[in-house]
Amino acid sequence: MPSHAFTISKLADAAGIGVEAVRYYQRRGLLAQPGRAEGSFREYSATDVQRLQFIKRAQELGFTLEDVAELVSLSAEPDKQRVRAVTQRRVSEIRERVRNLQAMASALEGLASCCEKAAPTDACPIIAALAGALPSELRTKSVAQAQVVEAETV
Repeated sequence: MPSHAFTISKLADAAGIGVEAVRYYQRRGLLAQPGRAEGSFREYSATDVQRLQFIKRAQELGFTLEDVAELVSLSAEPDKQRVRAVTQRRVSEIRERVRNLQAMASALEGLASCCEKAAPTDACPIIAALAGALPSELRTKSVAQAQVVEAETV
């Protein structure tokens, strides 16, 4: 095998991911599967390492694998407007997730407050809320928000 070629294991190590992730990306069509060399090893190149690093960085920024596939296809024939549109769509989705997480944090704070105010003989309001049995006098706006967020994330 030429010194510039990688086995799948060395490719995965060079990209900082696992071998199964490499195979998964191949099944998803994000990374080509090279032919076998004479010694029956598949030979990957530095370009494959770069592709995997591209995928990894994109995922770290919140892009889905569908987004990554679109960005990869756009990288061959750069269409800055489409790349920007994909990025702006992802930003909007991340901002929506942040709003949902903030609502969940607020709901949990409300539950923690209910717990703090509950009499020692009362059932735990947090457990009751999770079980859907929170008494109406303890039900707060925060609990209602948590249920809305839960319904949106399902």
